Amino acid sequence: MASIMIKVAREGLVSKALKTADVGPTSGDSIVYEIQNVPDGVTVDDVIAAFKSYKPADKVYELDWAAVKG
Repeated sequence: MASIMIKVAREGLVSKALKTADVGPTSGDSIVYEIQNVPDGVTVDDVIAAFKSYKPADKVYELDWAAVKG
């Protein structure tokens, strides 16, 4: 199982974040999320596509893949 970091910009753009990024709000109006327990074979693009239809709870920045993919 892997962990994938993604960044959501204020205007809605979702992209891959650096592995060294800290989860939570950034100084540039973005939020970094860590998607945990991502199975082998699931790509960053798969995670981003699933996240776009997911509504995270406020102030929860570490999410489980099973919850994100629905």
